[in-house]
Amino acid sequence: MLRVTQCGPIAVFRMGKHIAGNKRWVLYETHSFQLDDTMIDTGTISVEDEWKSKLNGYRCSAIVNTHHHEDHIGNNRLFQEKFGVPVFAHPDALSFMENPERIRLQLYRKVVWGRPAASHGTPIGNEISTARHTLQVIHTPGHSQDHICLYEPMNGWLFSGDIFCGKRLVYLRSDEDFWLTLESLKNLASLDIKTIFCGLKGVVENGGGSLKSKIQHMEELKDKTLELQQKGLPPHKIRRRLLGYEDGMFYLSNGHFSKQNVVNSILGIKRSINP
Repeated sequence: MLRVTQCGPIAVFRMGKHIAGNKRWVLYETHSFQLDDTMIDTGTISVEDEWKSKLNGYRCSAIVNTHHHEDHIGNNRLFQEKFGVPVFAHPDALSFMENPERIRLQLYRKVVWGRPAASHGTPIGNEISTARHTLQVIHTPGHSQDHICLYEPMNGWLFSGDIFCGKRLVYLRSDEDFWLTLESLKNLASLDIKTIFCGLKGVVENGGGSLKSKIQHMEELKDKTLELQQKGLPPHKIRRRLLGYEDGMFYLSNGHFSKQNVVNSILGIKRSINP
């Protein structure tokens, strides 16, 4: 599934893999965006054939990847082969883009998004310009070490990759870092953000307010977790008290994506942000 809508001058690409051929059910959607002739992420390779059918008459002069994960770089090579465009990303992302075998994909990630083809990247600077806009590049680690956001101050647009993903935090991947994510979100909150363009949620209006709600929720979750730890509760009981029992996300991902990972990261049980 690949659908295109417009939000002002920004094209929004919503994509995902259909379940067993059912056109109404899509596994874990992701979003990419186009500002002028610059693509911000290229989504999952599972929709490569649908991209191919749309590229005739299409214009693209550059790609920016917010990070190296497979649902954000999946169609880089297709665009590079079609348009000969450069791909800009954080320096730490480049080796994963050029050798996607380095991305350690769990089974659910292989099924939902697939392994991307290799693409060649260029280190991004402190800002990048499209035909009519200049975007500030902000390093925002937490979801991954190489994660960046793009901020357009004239219109208050934030292209947030996967650092936002909604007002509440219920799950984390085992390789995400709660504390770094919270720090990155606080840094973003100092900006005048009107609209968030999110890799998971798509277009999020009242971006600044939504970002502050996320921060408040994470702060409260952090404080309650540490308070329960001081009272002697073990991590699994803290998780049950604050987030409930594990659900389908835990079993689908074999624990890679879970509620327990949130508590563990707050408590410093596992503080790795490797891919």
